[in-house]
Amino acid sequence: MKRYLQLLGEMRNYQLPQAKSAVQEMEGDDELVIIVPDQSMAETIQQWATGQGYTVSNPKRSGEGMTRWQVTVQKAVAPGERPPAGAPALPA
Repeated sequence: MKRYLQLLGEMRNYQLPQAKSAVQEMEGDDELVIIVPDQSMAETIQQWATGQGYTVSNPKRSGEGMTRWQVTVQKAVAPGERPPAGAPALPA
């Protein structure tokens, strides 16, 4: 399921902990789009999530007017977990 976490109004010190918490709560087939106000925070989240083994998109600029950056995080399916719907089955 695709979910969104908008951190535009949050203090910078709270953005990464909130993103970490939301990512860690993801189920095996979840996709989380994290929206932050600046590129450096998007890159920080990307580096953390990649280091934890999540599949992460490159940060991209989005929106008109107020600048926003977004990073999409997908939980990697661990052995024994159900793969996302539509994903090819892995050989046993």
